[in-house]
Amino acid sequence: MRTGAADRQRLRFVEAVRRWAALLRTGSGEGQAWRLVADREDVCVRPEPGCCLGHSLRGLAAAVELGADPRRVSGPSGVVEWQTLLALLQVCRASGAAPAETAERFADASAAELDAERARRAAAAGPKSTVTLLRWMPLGGLGIAWLLGAGPDSLLGDRLGWLVLTAGVLFAAVGHVWAQSLLRTAAGPGREVDAAAWLDVTAALLRSGASLVGALERAAVALPGGQRLRPVLARLRWGADWDEAWEDLADEELAELGRRLQPLHTSGMAGAAGLTQAARAVRQERRRTAELAAEQLAVRLVVPLGLCHLPAFVCLGVLPLLLMMLRGP
Repeated sequence: MRTGAADRQRLRFVEAVRRWAALLRTGSGEGQAWRLVADREDVCVRPEPGCCLGHSLRGLAAAVELGADPRRVSGPSGVVEWQTLLALLQVCRASGAAPAETAERFADASAAELDAERARRAAAAGPKSTVTLLRWMPLGGLGIAWLLGAGPDSLLGDRLGWLVLTAGVLFAAVGHVWAQSLLRTAAGPGREVDAAAWLDVTAALLRSGASLVGALERAAVALPGGQRLRPVLARLRWGADWDEAWEDLADEELAELGRRLQPLHTSGMAGAAGLTQAARAVRQERRRTAELAAEQLAVRLVVPLGLCHLPAFVCLGVLPLLLMMLRGP
């Protein structure tokens, strides 16, 4: 699915969650509320798993009304928040947390994350366009040389021509690999675990009266990557120090979660409101980091431009013309 279509689908899902929460506050049951929300969504002609938001919401309503596990319902394609919401609602049912308030907070957080992703893509659009231009510049030079009369024999006619052609291809290949490596570094590693989502879930469980470790244990059952947190929770149950319990974690998002939860563990003063603010701070920091990476990428792309793509352009676009003029008619 294209990025723009996926964003629209995700935004519709966020609005559907808000409508569902509003219906719960008016006294509707969970299944009935999902059914009413689903009736407002368009559906595609051929239903299949992940086809559209309308069919996914209808399947979710049926699962809730029949008492089945709603997490088995496939979400619409491109909506990455689907399973997180279902896991969050499952935790609410098990703990007695208010689903309407939890869903509203989830919708607000998802909308903020979507806005942040759009800002990151906008910041990276310029450098990515530069990479595309650099990729085609050597071929453009070769085409210009051909239009000006430097045919294939200018490069293939003798050993010098072959040497120039080989150098141009090598410069272009190295520049392409270099630029792609810079793009991957700027994009950062993908994450299975979202520290902000964990903070939101933990805050919801604290509001229902759970302890911090108990809230983390319930969240670990439902949220992606929860199995990685079980050794930490076991050490905490056995009375280990907070820093000692979290020190062996290799996952950066879970390590960030531990750092954000430490003030609540040591003082007990932060509370659920503090965790909600911490989740917001994590998303803002993630957005600033991505924007800074995009700015640095624009500067770093100057190096492959000067060392690889410009020499490739000279070898494939300028030198063929010079060779043609030196050889004469």
